[in-house]
Amino acid sequence: MNDNISLFFEEDEDVRYEEYTKCDLSNGNVINKTIGNVEFLQCNVSNSTFTNVFFDNVSFGNCDFSNTKFVDCSFRDSKIDNCKMVGTSFVNNHVTKVEINNSLCKYSSIIDTKIKEFKIKDSDFTEGNFYNVELKKSEFENVNFSKVEFFATKLFGIDFSSCNITGIRLTHECLKGIKVNTIQAIELVRLLDIEIVE
Repeated sequence: MNDNISLFFEEDEDVRYEEYTKCDLSNGNVINKTIGNVEFLQCNVSNSTFTNVFFDNVSFGNCDFSNTKFVDCSFRDSKIDNCKMVGTSFVNNHVTKVEINNSLCKYSSIIDTKIKEFKIKDSDFTEGNFYNVELKKSEFENVNFSKVEFFATKLFGIDFSSCNITGIRLTHECLKGIKVNTIQAIELVRLLDIEIVE
């Protein structure tokens, strides 16, 4: 276990080449720092706020980020595996080369964020929302997007065919160029106020 938890919370003090295992980092307020080449394992980071933090080559494994806020943050070359991110929000972030795997992300929000080379696999985003998100070179594989809302977020060329999109909410500008399977296409027809008669 890392004994230097105080460094993690000190404003303007960067954290590099550290490993935090089973640490309680909850209810924290982390401001103005770079967290680089750091590994978090089985840490509780719930109910925290990160403001103007740069996560560079960081991995999170089996961590709890429930109800945590990331505001004006940047993520690069980072991975999130088997994490709990219920009610987590990302506001005005920049995300590049980030993977989310096997994670519970229900009710999470991504707002006013630019994303490039983003991959989500085997994760649950039920009833989350994407608002004014710029998605480039992103991949979704076996993701539960049930009742997720996409607003002012272009999805052109993004493949949802392996995902659950039951009850998904999309504005018309989001629909253009989206890739879906035949069954999903029928699901999306309702968004165009079209009635299918057999």
